[in-house]
Amino acid sequence: MHAQNRAHHSGDPKTRPSFRIVAFFLCSTASAVAGGPLGANGEPIATSRYSVDFFEGPVQSGARVVGLGGAYIAVAEDVDGNLLNPAAPAVRAFYSTDHFDFALGLSAAFPADFENMDFFNSGSTTAVGSARDGYVFATPALNLQWGSFGLGVTASLQNYAVESDGQAQPSDQAALDIVVNTLHLQAANAFWDGQLIVGVGTRTLAQSVEAETDQVTRNIFTTTGTGTQVGVLYRPNWQPFRLGFALRQAVQTTPEFSKDLLPDAQGDITIPRGDGVMYLPESVSTPWDIHVGAAVQLGRPFNPRWRSSEDLAERAILHYRMRELDREEERQRRLALARSEAEREAINEELDAAQRADDELRAKAIDNGRRLIRAQNASMPQRYLLLSAALLISGPAKEAVGVDSFLAQEVNRSGEKVVYSPRLGAESEVWPGLVKLRAGTYLEPSRFRTSSARVHGTFGFDVRLLRWNVFGLWPDDYLWRISASADAAERYLIWGLSIGGWYPRWAPSPF
Repeated sequence: MHAQNRAHHSGDPKTRPSFRIVAFFLCSTASAVAGGPLGANGEPIATSRYSVDFFEGPVQSGARVVGLGGAYIAVAEDVDGNLLNPAAPAVRAFYSTDHFDFALGLSAAFPADFENMDFFNSGSTTAVGSARDGYVFATPALNLQWGSFGLGVTASLQNYAVESDGQAQPSDQAALDIVVNTLHLQAANAFWDGQLIVGVGTRTLAQSVEAETDQVTRNIFTTTGTGTQVGVLYRPNWQPFRLGFALRQAVQTTPEFSKDLLPDAQGDITIPRGDGVMYLPESVSTPWDIHVGAAVQLGRPFNPRWRSSEDLAERAILHYRMRELDREEERQRRLALARSEAEREAINEELDAAQRADDELRAKAIDNGRRLIRAQNASMPQRYLLLSAALLISGPAKEAVGVDSFLAQEVNRSGEKVVYSPRLGAESEVWPGLVKLRAGTYLEPSRFRTSSARVHGTFGFDVRLLRWNVFGLWPDDYLWRISASADAAERYLIWGLSIGGWYPRWAPSPF
């Protein structure tokens, strides 16, 4: 599903391999007994007894989530909520009218290309964004809903290549190319008249890592694993607030090294690098995290009680169902008394025609329910102001270094303590039916002693496009929108785009 880009290194820092990425983590358990303990910060890495800490620092998600500064755990709407809250697939938006509904989205993000980019907030420069092949963070996602139940599928497609600082000597430089494909599968259900939504899910990751040393590229290890996650959303009917919670377990995975890489006498696994060797890690890990948040919406109701068109037509549906059962009993009775094949065909044609007529009346009753819901929704205030806050708490990592540290082969310990990321966001439909604006901020904690937390500012917008059924593959009334976002901090800048549906799809043109 994702093609791997190989990094080919040259001594010129302007031709560095690019840096792409997409998602969060990995899973499993590590083993292997390496030579000695990991040294102090600043010392060369001289053992395989360490882990590489893959930590989610900057917000990595769809354009709406980034625009709100990652404060989305308590909003949890549409496919944008899948990466933050496993309850999201069962969240029914106010514009959803049918027992079965779906949501589809695709987003991608790209970093700015400047020389002092510090993507990992480690205090060192990360080589990103060459002209040849830049960072790409893509997340196609699909949610399917049946009544109170929902399924979500989100694929995080990543490939990023990082190389050591261009100030290093050519013989000491190395490039690391990491491919991460993450598949999120989630199931959720709404209880208590839709006011409490609970979701569970898994994250299945497949990762491969290549290293380029001395202009030779080789696969050094691959790893796969699955982790669990659980999420809860409380949205009391007709109240202006929501509360969200999610828990994701820590995961640690043992790499499967290339067959020609065997431990040495001390238990270390190395590859040649210049005049020395590069020590490979015995594990790759990501921390546990807890995500909590609250959201308030002013203006348009935040949590209207959800009812489908089938619910409003329930009396008519039951009426025509009883008629169908009576008709089947009549069919069996009359066919038993029929004396010829022609008489049986006439009976079936008569009753089939009556059933088709009732089916049409049943469909009209459901359509009338749909029209009523749309009329009720249209009477709601169009303008709204959404305010959201969240806190992400991430656990420590044992004997771990960052990606930059691994590449430079110099100890810079990562994840020595629990870190906290507070987040705030605001959104409003400033031009009803056409434009939505959002802005946010969050504190990105540092996992390193060599750097400190940095404040991010985020911005984003949605613009309504046109109705298009994609050559008959989509509903005829599907209304498309394009979204954009930007996230800026000290030595960090990234922008993103996504495409999906503008809701409500039946909204009249603002012109």
